[in-house]
Amino acid sequence: MQKPYKEEKAGLKIGLKRTSILFIVLFFSKEIFPQIPINGFCQFNNFNTEKGLSSVFPLNFNNDFYTDLLLFNSNQKKIISLAGEQNGNFSKSGVYKVPYQITSIKGLNEKDSKVKQYAFISRQNMRAGIYSFTSGGRAYLTSSVKFNSYPRNLSLADVNKNGNDEFLISGPSFDGLSIISQEGGALKEKKITAKTSFSDAVFADLSNDGYPDIAAFDILKNSLVFFYNQSQNNFKQVRTIKMDQPIHSLHAVDMNLDSYPDLLYTEGNSINIIYGDFASAYNNKATINTRFYPDQIITGDFNRDGKIDIAYLNFNEGIISIIYAKNNGGYFPEVIYLKKDGLQGIIPYYSKFINGIVSISSNGNIFTIRNLLSFSGNVNISIGAAPAAISSFDYGNNGINDLCYIDNYDSKLNLIVRNAEGIPSTFYSYQLFDNFSEILVDNFESRVKSFYCFSRDKKLIEILKIDFKSNKVEQNSIYSPGAIEDLKIKRAAGSLDNIYIAFKRGTTVGLSIMEYKDYRYSEANYYNLAGNVCSANVTFDNGPGLIYWQKTQNGATLNKVSITNGSSVSNKLFTFSEGAVSSICSFTGELFNNDRQASVSFIKAGDKNYVTVSNFKNTNVITLPAAQSLNMVYNEEQLFPGDSRPNGLKKLFVYSPDNNSVNRIDFLNKGRDISVQHLVEADNAEDYFIQKMSTRNYHLIYTDKLNNCITIKQL
Repeated sequence: MQKPYKEEKAGLKIGLKRTSILFIVLFFSKEIFPQIPINGFCQFNNFNTEKGLSSVFPLNFNNDFYTDLLLFNSNQKKIISLAGEQNGNFSKSGVYKVPYQITSIKGLNEKDSKVKQYAFISRQNMRAGIYSFTSGGRAYLTSSVKFNSYPRNLSLADVNKNGNDEFLISGPSFDGLSIISQEGGALKEKKITAKTSFSDAVFADLSNDGYPDIAAFDILKNSLVFFYNQSQNNFKQVRTIKMDQPIHSLHAVDMNLDSYPDLLYTEGNSINIIYGDFASAYNNKATINTRFYPDQIITGDFNRDGKIDIAYLNFNEGIISIIYAKNNGGYFPEVIYLKKDGLQGIIPYYSKFINGIVSISSNGNIFTIRNLLSFSGNVNISIGAAPAAISSFDYGNNGINDLCYIDNYDSKLNLIVRNAEGIPSTFYSYQLFDNFSEILVDNFESRVKSFYCFSRDKKLIEILKIDFKSNKVEQNSIYSPGAIEDLKIKRAAGSLDNIYIAFKRGTTVGLSIMEYKDYRYSEANYYNLAGNVCSANVTFDNGPGLIYWQKTQNGATLNKVSITNGSSVSNKLFTFSEGAVSSICSFTGELFNNDRQASVSFIKAGDKNYVTVSNFKNTNVITLPAAQSLNMVYNEEQLFPGDSRPNGLKKLFVYSPDNNSVNRIDFLNKGRDISVQHLVEADNAEDYFIQKMSTRNYHLIYTDKLNNCITIKQL
């Protein structure tokens, strides 16, 4: 029997108002939102080490197929050696004393092109020298030479083609430039120039004659200076390029792979490249503007597409960004990969089947980002500073589930599309107007997807309709008439989704139905459908409507209101009378795999917890044991409906923050009883879902708010 709510009559039209909503529509071209080829470069790992370390260096002290690491602080006469392992991890080999602190260290090439010894400089000890390493990672001093000023930078090259590398020494507090040669087991210094200071200097074949020359930045003249190799460690200054401001992090790298060395350096919030050519002109310059100051830069083919990419580290924000190279010689917009407090150093590293980036934190952590080979087992992904809300979509509707998530650091919707092998291949990023806690996705069309971003208890809804074929986006911002309690989307015939919103104004609840027609949204709002409401959900049972709870003095009542032909009809479904209610968290959807909706509510009354299960005709109450893990269900974001096994039935999953776990709920005996099964740990989960991420296996995918990464665990 249907009853009108309060003093309303059945069929009475309540608060109906139909208008066109203000919205914003922006169209962007593929030049603004490029498809960035990450090609699997996204796997993240975190290793603990000692605090206070500031530098990391790749080496191979045990001569196997895997890169080892050397960790140190330039103020300490101590090193930590880590042995590289087959799976990309590192194990501690030893902590050793060294006679001189290390400011910079690099591998020395010998006549057989193998690295057996390592050149180093020590600013504090005003020295340069050579360290060798045992198979266990212990360093011992082979030879050294002392200066009368403070070195900071080290560059190596075989200047005279005798098979041994020479050292180029420079620094802002170092007297000029020095060349260090290896002669009869000893090191010998020769000055190239004196009584001036060079903040950076590198060896590079600037004259294209096959012999290394020198490019150096003169601090006093604010100029980039070229010195040509005249043989026998003699260098002649031949050219000066005046710079607009001081430069840092000078590198010589063949960025465009034309066999001519290019000069890469930072200048303010930009990375600059002066390209070499057959005429040794060095007149062609490219500038890449960066979001942050690039304190350190490295290069490498991180996504393995045959082009040289750039990664940089910003100390202040603790940001690592990667700038991928395009086919036409340009560069994609930078992608923030990592944000961690205390980041101090960044290096590229290469092992068998692995290429990656290593960074060290003064807080005692080593972070690696490398190419992802599969989703077997547990995997962490890092692309973004603070991933939060997360969901999935299916680009191409090919059964390979892709990732979408919101980065709360810069309010962006990020998308990761996977290739036919299931490896993350392409990255997209779209600017939002705000951060949101939930994402709903319309997967109906193959190459066009719509993403609905919103937060409960707020009004703004941001919709991005993305056409992956043309790489254009239609971006709409609409507002709910009140604070959002629940939001669902449902595709209407021959159109986009209609949006159904349960909203609250104070303690009164309403329903808003938004239809997209003729490139605009129109709304039908039903205000003041009920008062004293503590929880409400949208339902499509017998047409659109609401399922809602009203508090009473000794409990609460479960009610349903349906909208038909612009009129509302309410009826009471159930009275909960176990005591005064302190909280109710409810979910409405298809839970019993019968294509009909049901409502599940988690109720706390007094010191007890209950679950109610309603099919809108009958409602069952289940009292939870005191030790039941469902006692900590506070909000709808802890809940996820879906399946977790091939050909499995849809279940309801609950994240319990008290024990950082995800549990599966089975409703037994037509909802009269409940079974809770612990599935998997999910430490520090911000948002989560369960989906099939490999051919055979389902996975838990969640954002880790402590480590600022996406964690994927096989179920």
